[in-house]
Amino acid sequence: MNSQAHGALPSRSPLLPPVDSRSPRLLWVDQAARPRSATMTPATPTRKKIGLKRGTSATKEKQVMDERSTDLNLTYIKSHFKRKECLRYVKRSATEEKMMCCCGLHKEQHLPLSLLLHQLHQTSRPQSSIMEVMDVEGEDVVLNHILAYNSVTSRTAGRNNNNRESREDNGQLSHQIPSLEQNWSSETHLTNLPTNAFGTITFINETTGSNKPAKYVRLTSDTPMCDILTLFSDYWHLMDPNRPQLAISVTGGAKNFRLDGKKKATFTTGLIKAVKSTNAWILTGGMNVGVMRSVGEAVNQGQYMVKEKEHVVRGIRCLGVVPWGYIRNGEDLVNKDTNVFASVRYKVEDEVEHHETVSLNGDHTHFLLVDDGFRNKYNSIDGFRTELEEAIMEEELRGGLGIPVVLLLLEGGLNSLLKCKLALRRRIPVVVVAGTGRGADLLAYAASMTCHTPSGRYVMKKAHRTQLMQRISITMKELTRPDLRQLCLEYVVECCTHLNMVTIFDINSHEDLDRYILYALLTGKSGDGETSLLDQLKLALLWNRPDIAESHIFPAQPTWPSGSLEDLMTIALLEEKVDFVQQFVVNGLVMADYLKVNTLRHLYNEACQMTPNSHLTRLLQRSSHNQNVYYLVHVHQLMEVVMRKHKDPPYLADTLEAATTDPMVGYLTFQDPYQELLLWAILSRRNNLAQYLWQRTESPLSCAVAASALYKALWISLGAKNTDIRSEYWANMDVFEKLASDFLQECYNLNIMNSMGLVERRNGKWGDLDCLELAMLGNNRKLISTPAAQASIEFSWRRGMMRAPNFAVFLANFLPLLIYLPRIFRFQKLGDNRDDLTTLQKFKVFYMSPISKFYLHSTCFVLFLLLYSYVVLFDFKYEMTIGETMVLVWMITYVLDELAEIASEQASTIRGKISDWSSSVWNRFDIVSISLAFIAFGLRLWRKTFVWGRIAYSINTTVFYCRLLRIYHVNYHLGPKLVIFYRMITEVAVFLGLLIIFILGYGIASQSLLNLDRNYDSFSIVSLANITHDVLLTPYWQMYGELLLDQLHGVDQEVCHPTSCSPVTTTCTINTTCNTQPDCLCENSKDYSWVVNMMLIFYLIIGNIMLLNLLIAIFTYVFDEVQENSMEIWKYEMFRLIREYDHKPIFIPPFNIIEYLWRIGKKMWKLTCRKKRENLEEYMKESLETLRIFEKEAMQTYLAKIDQSEELALYNSIKRMSEKIDKISKYIDQKEDLEEIEDDLEWIMNEAKEMKPEQVPLHHNTSSCQQEDEEEEKEKKDEKEEDDNEEKHVGFLSEEESSNVDIGLELTHLQRRVVESRPCSGVSRAGTATLSRLKTEVLTRRIDSLQQEVHDNRKEVTGLLHKILNKMNKT
Repeated sequence: MNSQAHGALPSRSPLLPPVDSRSPRLLWVDQAARPRSATMTPATPTRKKIGLKRGTSATKEKQVMDERSTDLNLTYIKSHFKRKECLRYVKRSATEEKMMCCCGLHKEQHLPLSLLLHQLHQTSRPQSSIMEVMDVEGEDVVLNHILAYNSVTSRTAGRNNNNRESREDNGQLSHQIPSLEQNWSSETHLTNLPTNAFGTITFINETTGSNKPAKYVRLTSDTPMCDILTLFSDYWHLMDPNRPQLAISVTGGAKNFRLDGKKKATFTTGLIKAVKSTNAWILTGGMNVGVMRSVGEAVNQGQYMVKEKEHVVRGIRCLGVVPWGYIRNGEDLVNKDTNVFASVRYKVEDEVEHHETVSLNGDHTHFLLVDDGFRNKYNSIDGFRTELEEAIMEEELRGGLGIPVVLLLLEGGLNSLLKCKLALRRRIPVVVVAGTGRGADLLAYAASMTCHTPSGRYVMKKAHRTQLMQRISITMKELTRPDLRQLCLEYVVECCTHLNMVTIFDINSHEDLDRYILYALLTGKSGDGETSLLDQLKLALLWNRPDIAESHIFPAQPTWPSGSLEDLMTIALLEEKVDFVQQFVVNGLVMADYLKVNTLRHLYNEACQMTPNSHLTRLLQRSSHNQNVYYLVHVHQLMEVVMRKHKDPPYLADTLEAATTDPMVGYLTFQDPYQELLLWAILSRRNNLAQYLWQRTESPLSCAVAASALYKALWISLGAKNTDIRSEYWANMDVFEKLASDFLQECYNLNIMNSMGLVERRNGKWGDLDCLELAMLGNNRKLISTPAAQASIEFSWRRGMMRAPNFAVFLANFLPLLIYLPRIFRFQKLGDNRDDLTTLQKFKVFYMSPISKFYLHSTCFVLFLLLYSYVVLFDFKYEMTIGETMVLVWMITYVLDELAEIASEQASTIRGKISDWSSSVWNRFDIVSISLAFIAFGLRLWRKTFVWGRIAYSINTTVFYCRLLRIYHVNYHLGPKLVIFYRMITEVAVFLGLLIIFILGYGIASQSLLNLDRNYDSFSIVSLANITHDVLLTPYWQMYGELLLDQLHGVDQEVCHPTSCSPVTTTCTINTTCNTQPDCLCENSKDYSWVVNMMLIFYLIIGNIMLLNLLIAIFTYVFDEVQENSMEIWKYEMFRLIREYDHKPIFIPPFNIIEYLWRIGKKMWKLTCRKKRENLEEYMKESLETLRIFEKEAMQTYLAKIDQSEELALYNSIKRMSEKIDKISKYIDQKEDLEEIEDDLEWIMNEAKEMKPEQVPLHHNTSSCQQEDEEEEKEKKDEKEEDDNEEKHVGFLSEEESSNVDIGLELTHLQRRVVESRPCSGVSRAGTATLSRLKTEVLTRRIDSLQQEVHDNRKEVTGLLHKILNKMNKT
């Protein structure tokens, strides 16, 4: 054993210097086995694709570094790890037929002396001198020297360097040299040689392991733990890429153990869940048998890959600590050349024979092959493994790794119980998986009989020890010798003395093994008094186990010191652990005290550092001009861009200068801290956290609307290529839109007027915008279409009027006296004394309402169109006329209207206001019409451009008349149709982009055959117009049926090519003269008419049939989409129209200039002359407080309805029923335990019948039994008192609530009753029979009742399942 087991570990100081975390890690892999792509930089494939060489200077440097790392790794392995070899053959027994040495090898299997001398890395003499001495003095003398040296080095191995130097004295002997005739001893006959087995194992079985090879190394059982830990961290890189937070050591049955069915699923799921939640290591025996094989199967099922820099490694690290002498085919693992890492192909054999070696398990990722010098037999290495676990658990400052360890016991025998005893001695908590058999069930049974005294000790009574011994004889049948059973009893009793570190998990009754594993670690740590509840809470947060924190940590301390949870809250927020955030808030953390400017600034900077290339980082870099540290003023600037308005003094105060000069700025708090965290969560893409934070905000309605608008703005700010993030933003925008609309609907159901008040309440953080304006900013049509929002919009439309028919409003604009007719117009009682309005007030209310302004301005615009049409048709002269002058003045007043609309937009910057104003299609119409009108006016002033001025005036008429469609938005039927028309314009543009390709292709091809005499030399504007007409317009008209077939025949005229002519001499007669005529190539367009006709056929097929039908299909889709949401669209456009006319002046153009002058004057008076300002906050204080209380109550009601709907959901009902069925099925599976009880009862009866009455006198027997009954009652009374004290001092693991009877506990109680019911030594035959019969009847009745309960539960579940299936069939 290592002498440093209970002290501080020596510092891990390998031959190599410590590896810097920022430098490339040392790669302990076989270069020959590594894929070539693994050594390339990520840019290598790209370089090859673009024509560059694969190799770069960085690639070559990396290859050199890999080679150097391999050499350094080899140096470390060979210099720090040894193996044990037997020096001399000594027969094990004279009577044994097999000529086996005491080490387990045959004589011929021992290494020759010459080979031993060659492999010794250090001796008392040089190797050459030893060989000379062997020739002179003989082999025996040299062997004595080797044994003498080995006797020193073997005892000093495993200690630190200082101890090693103090004990070694250059080969000088410190004790008597043993003779060659001395009996075999491991201290004298085993020597340490350099290890010869290290490298990687590739398991060739198809169903075993993964494609990644497993690493292994052979080492001695006395290897210093510091060297192994250095191997783990610096060479095997087990701490990368994520540091493990737990090590789970699994021990148990080795030969015949196997989990099947539900138990296997429970174990696999729980183990893998615990490993993944903590990035834990798994430590096992590493062999392909028993519990180690079950662990391997679980690892295989849950294994995953992670990227470590440029390498891919397995996420679950499963370490096997295997005895070297018990490995099947272990000789295959020996390196052929110790100067390189071995790459071994290993076949796993499933057959397990008694007392034979066993194969390695292929699902393990790393192997420590522990060599104790013995071969071909199993020697327990539990001591080595326990020391390794202790070293892993030791603090880093003391040379360990600081990783907590938990031991998991499944089944197991005497060795497993010894392992548990050693682990508990070293303060390693143990989880006992009851229900797996043998040792685990025995320890669980013993734990149920252990009492907790008020002094804090765990004790077991003598009577219980007797029962435990009887249980051992039944459970541990392989322990045939009494001394072994007594040893087993001692192991179990000692384990029970550390019961505070033992956690019992019943695999038949529970499924959350991971919870018990993590809880065991917490209880184990709390038991030693070194870890406070806060440290336990840190571990639970690190493991992301809020269930453990909620059930075990927070109940132990109801109140927490102020500020103790703040650091944990920061971690929970950054890691988006919503359940922990909720528990921190519930258990005393005050968010108003926690969230300060410093805290929020830290959260933003940490979020950017965690994801350097995130969307938030890029946005903040723009607002901060690429600074490394972001302040809240940068967030404020970002909010102003995406949300148009943002006002919050703490944001403006947090600047670089202020933080440097005034530290108190960092301690400023926020009015609504949950709202600030909500914005942070949205920007940092912590969406689940955002939904929880929204529930706790002061104004949930406005926060939900602002959140949806913020998601919409972030969605717009991203490019189209970021499809994943855009989809995420869009989905969360829909979520908050639904939350806002559903919550507002709940408020409307509770109180209509208060819900309208919430809609109209302005939020100072967003520049005094109300919820409807925020909804319009985010295009939130769902909220605007809710009844509460529509009630507010309707009130704004007829502001102050309860009844105002549309036609009556139109007439009242010209006949003001109609507004005083109560049958037509009805006003709200908003007078000075809450009574009717006065005559003047009614007049003012009517003409200031948006509905009155709408009809008045619409009538004015119709008059303007009539005047404009008259001027264009009849009064457009070269000289300016009165009508044209009036039109020009009218246009100038419209310009003032548009400027006023721009000024009323929500954005705080001019650019933002223009952007918001231009987002409306009608404002675009206005800018086009006004611009075209002034262009037309400028052109008509000059004689040369007068004609173009008339054309511009005429075209502008169409634009003005299209602007008249804005009036149709008031109508429910016509409003959505305008949206359809606007959407179709975009689709037509896309269609034209497709059509122009076919038009150009057909037009140019056809004209090239029909017009053969076109010449570039005669090119002019006119010819360009003709070409454009022939190429573009002719195919366009042909698509609509104007085929122009007469033009497709071409001109009957030949066109000859002079350069193609060749002279031809004809034969002449005597009476005729000979002449030479040229032979030229001539063309006629009529010859190509058939080709043009064929092209026209294909063009019409594509244009008329395919493209036009495609356009019709697109229009149909747009129509269906808009028609489906026509109500929402109309309500949204109606709100925009109301808001537009709410800001319009009362006077119509051109008289509106008067009101604009009055507004400017009033603004100047407020800024300069007004002395007393109206305190609106004081005036609205009571109303705002009422709305705040109402909103909180509505939020509670809304959340309660959500919880209720989730509980009543069919899926959850089926899930709960399924859990209940599983639990009942587990109780049914315990029928075997019932049968075992019946067997015990039968055994009692048989024993009672065989007892003789004359063994003890009857009167003595009676008094003895009475005395034992009195002692039994006294013991029960003491047990009851101890149980009461136990409840005061120790809290056990809370059991799951259930409506069924806990049959498992009842059966345990019955088993205890069976043991207690066995007759005492002096009972007569009649008394024995009577006592046994009575107890048997009681137990039988109880068992029958339990079986009846199981039957009733099964019947009830069956009926409920039928109901669920019938309901599902109906739905």
